[in-house]
Amino acid sequence: MQEQEQKQRPDDAGQPEHNEDKQKTPEKVSAFRNAREIAARHKREEELKERERQHAEEEAAYQAREEYAKELQEEKIDLIRLKQGVITDSDKVFKKEQEKKHYTVWQRIGNWFYHSKWWLGIAAFCVVVASFLAYDYLSRKDGDVTLLLLTDNVEVFNGSDNLCGWLGSMCDDYNKDGEVLVKSYYVPVSDSTMKSGYSNASTSNMQLSAQLETATCMLVLADDNAKPYFEASQLFMNMEKLYPDCPLAEGYKLKICGTEFEKQLNLNTPLPEDTYLAIRVPVERMSSQKEMQESYDHAKLLLDQIVAALTEEVQAHEKTEG
Repeated sequence: MQEQEQKQRPDDAGQPEHNEDKQKTPEKVSAFRNAREIAARHKREEELKERERQHAEEEAAYQAREEYAKELQEEKIDLIRLKQGVITDSDKVFKKEQEKKHYTVWQRIGNWFYHSKWWLGIAAFCVVVASFLAYDYLSRKDGDVTLLLLTDNVEVFNGSDNLCGWLGSMCDDYNKDGEVLVKSYYVPVSDSTMKSGYSNASTSNMQLSAQLETATCMLVLADDNAKPYFEASQLFMNMEKLYPDCPLAEGYKLKICGTEFEKQLNLNTPLPEDTYLAIRVPVERMSSQKEMQESYDHAKLLLDQIVAALTEEVQAHEKTEG
């Protein structure tokens, strides 16, 4: 009997824990059930609200149809009564036209500006751009002579302002605008710039073609890298014939390496030996023959001064060495 009691005691000892688990489980289940019921109740309320909204819309549409049908019926009745002579007028058949609104002058102007604001904005932008271009064109000063730089040597471009200042000291006011001005126009011409990327090559080719078709630039500074892109013997005058006594003249080239012309560029590295100065043949292209000849005459006068200065420099250097 004692052994049986002892065997039962462990079971009795574990009994409270088992009861506690049974007490906790209904609480958890009840909480889950409450949450689910609350969610279901909210969903039900939303469904009821949606049904009420739909019902209200349907009721409003029904009432609108009823009102419209009633108006039509009343119009038909009044129309019959008019035809029978029972009545002579009806507000339902002959509805009063909306009274035309009269605007003042300023209201009309304001209304026009309001409805035309997009077109006015575009027009204003075009006017601003056109004004800027017109101002730039009218205020731009044309050079008495313009030097065309056909080389990809960036140092030549960087030193062109100083070079043009030096050339201006030998130039006259050919265009009679009260100011002596020598300008330059840079087009990088070489295989690397004319065949590199599509955009860059296209731009350089167009710039070169445009300048060779117009009379703006008759004096040209170039090197042999640009030779494949134009017929130099046909494009330039023969320097040896123009200046037979000049030691720097060679064919259509006037050699400028090592001269004061090169020094005025303030270069960090010397110019390639194939760099030269040339003058174009005045032939009629996009510009008229008269315009080409006038530009050539001005460029030739400046070239005469350059050749005289460089020839004197070479002769002085030879005397010093002798």
